[in-house]
Amino acid sequence: MKKFVSTLTAAALLVSMVPASMAEDNSYIAAPYTADAAQPNPTAYVEPVFYENEGGPRIGVTYNGVIVEDGKYFKDSNNDQKLDVFEDWRLDIPTRVSDLIGKMTVEQRVGLLANQLMAAPSANTMEDVLDENGNVILEKLISAPVPQEEQGGELDWGKLMSQSLGVETVTVANTRSGVIRKNTTPEVGAMFNNALNMAAEYDAANEGMITIPYMLISNPMNDGYPATQGMAAAVMGDGNYDLIKKYADLDAQIWDAKGIHQMYGPQIDLITDPRWNRNSGTYTEVPEVNAGIANALVTGYQNGEDGAQLGDVALIVKHFPGDSASENGFESHYGMGQWRIYATEGSLEKYHLVGFQSAVDAGAVGIMPCYSRPAVNTRSAKQTYRGLEINASEVGAAYSKETLQTLLRDTMGFNGFVNSDSGIITEKYWGADEMSVVERYAACINAGTDVIGDSFSGIDYAPIFEAVESGLVEKEAFDRATSSRMSNWMEMGMFENPYRSAEESKVIGETLAEEIDATKLEANRKSVVLMKNHENVLPLKESGKKVYIASFTEKGESEKTLESFKTAFQNEGYTLVKKAEEADIAFLDVVPGGISSQAQYVAQLELVDGIEVDQRDKDTQRKTGELVEVTTLMDVKKIAKAADAVHANGGIVVASINISNPWILTNLEPYCDALIGSFNTSVEARMDVLTGRYNPTGKLPVTMVSCNEVIALNEQEIDGEVYDVCVAPNDVPGYAKDEYIPADVLAKSPSGSYAYKDADGNVYAAWFGLSY
Repeated sequence: MKKFVSTLTAAALLVSMVPASMAEDNSYIAAPYTADAAQPNPTAYVEPVFYENEGGPRIGVTYNGVIVEDGKYFKDSNNDQKLDVFEDWRLDIPTRVSDLIGKMTVEQRVGLLANQLMAAPSANTMEDVLDENGNVILEKLISAPVPQEEQGGELDWGKLMSQSLGVETVTVANTRSGVIRKNTTPEVGAMFNNALNMAAEYDAANEGMITIPYMLISNPMNDGYPATQGMAAAVMGDGNYDLIKKYADLDAQIWDAKGIHQMYGPQIDLITDPRWNRNSGTYTEVPEVNAGIANALVTGYQNGEDGAQLGDVALIVKHFPGDSASENGFESHYGMGQWRIYATEGSLEKYHLVGFQSAVDAGAVGIMPCYSRPAVNTRSAKQTYRGLEINASEVGAAYSKETLQTLLRDTMGFNGFVNSDSGIITEKYWGADEMSVVERYAACINAGTDVIGDSFSGIDYAPIFEAVESGLVEKEAFDRATSSRMSNWMEMGMFENPYRSAEESKVIGETLAEEIDATKLEANRKSVVLMKNHENVLPLKESGKKVYIASFTEKGESEKTLESFKTAFQNEGYTLVKKAEEADIAFLDVVPGGISSQAQYVAQLELVDGIEVDQRDKDTQRKTGELVEVTTLMDVKKIAKAADAVHANGGIVVASINISNPWILTNLEPYCDALIGSFNTSVEARMDVLTGRYNPTGKLPVTMVSCNEVIALNEQEIDGEVYDVCVAPNDVPGYAKDEYIPADVLAKSPSGSYAYKDADGNVYAAWFGLSY
């Protein structure tokens, strides 16, 4: 038998395959590398060796052997030189998983119940990984054990982001999944993934255990694309979801090349409260659009509706059943935002669950529950789903059996795994205050949560062991949790080959780069919404005119943005001037902010600078009696002054508003001749629209709020308690709010509606957008 092993380079792996047809049948191939029994952790990076099955999966190994049977290769995950049922990739997944679970140690199974929330190499590029001789520096991928005297202390985000994941999280703690929070090159990502799985094989070989592969997870990484609402604006203009599916397909190929197999996302909470600070990370307020986007993302990343297999990225769709019906827009990372208020009968089914049902129907593999808990007093109205009356307890969704089992699995048909959000045991355990840490772990797992993310500084497995071994975790729940995770591992081919070729990954990145860049430009252009175009001042028709450019943000002007637009206008042939009164055209880039999960005040949607509002207690929302100063747009009064100066000169004012939340535009729009909506959209794409190279097609994914009166809070006594109740229900999207807002409140709005109306009579409701 001729054995083809990899030809190695220092920078990458050049893969040579061993065809199974050339191997001696019913034979055994020893592991290419031998673990040092005297050394508990690997000290050097070794390249994986691959074996190619004709018509079957590729086998990748470092410290595991390979079984040859019936002309096929099988990974010997426990090095016992026998083909176990779980090692036989020809068998069905349930059969394999059942055999595997029965042979794993308790420690290994408990290791599956938690994710390492910070897992990254210190290296970003291949130059970081290699020494002066071209050899791989293992510590740039996974670091050596941390001395005891250096452990503990305050959480240092900078240090966590700059240092490599410690190898002992794999070899000692039995952790087999982690969240990578940096965007490396494809080849560095592949090598980091390989180092983790090499450590897993090394440890298993030394301990005589089964090798459980390491699963890398990440949050969405959409660098260069518009923000999520911008993607919605683009496809709403297209009238189909092809762009998002193309984006997802391309992104999945890059992720797979990096060895990242699961995503903490997408976030598909429906936008219903305009003040919620996480609106900026989700897509739209339109349920049908949300459903279409969810379908496109799932089928794009998972390559169809049959779950996640080899080469796919398994999506963990969040935050079920939707965290956006938040009480007065407060965010559930803090106690003030722990309540979801379903004030409108049927709103859960009509609005919030539409996108999640679409994701489930498309085969989403994972679901992430939200932090918040539903209010069950008379603040909330009756909710049903498909005839099921929903009677969820006042606990966070990860603790709620009614939410995860009765609603999600039994009624909606979900059959994947449930992955909690971070910090639900020691920080954001709403409704579980009286439980101990051990009891919280048990409650989550028994309720239907399969894997828990808690602390960014590391995982303390002791309370999880106690919860399992004491019997607090029900056996059925323990089996479900570990089996759900291992089913996904096996479906994605992890037990055959968790490795990636760094050289192949580099080629994939280079090959797709041009198409990815073209897709980014397409998405950015399509995301621009033309909101106002008084007397058709756009597109800008004459170069050579004088342009005054100003930048406004929460914290002042952005020098980077100013320089980008100055260069862009100069390249178009315009002359820049420093004073508005000298200009023919004023261009204003407006990027409001000030809506933070940590803010101790009701979020302000008006563009304001330095106003005083009531301070709120971060745990209860109650007014403290103090005032705090709030700015959403610094120097906002300069907008009117600049506009007056330009208009006095016979010129025009054009503005771009970054829509992270549905801002109230009374301090901007009346002064503008033209207004475009953008979503972290590139300067290049916005210039293409302003100059007419691209005729805008984007549509508003949200309804812009008309005034403070339609989102006012009024004190109201409910069940003997006084609450601040919004005149517009938190659980209904903007386009539908007029139906639920009292007529006397709507009468106070300049538009007579919840939706903003501009000076030209355009109503800025979802689906609105002009073209040339």
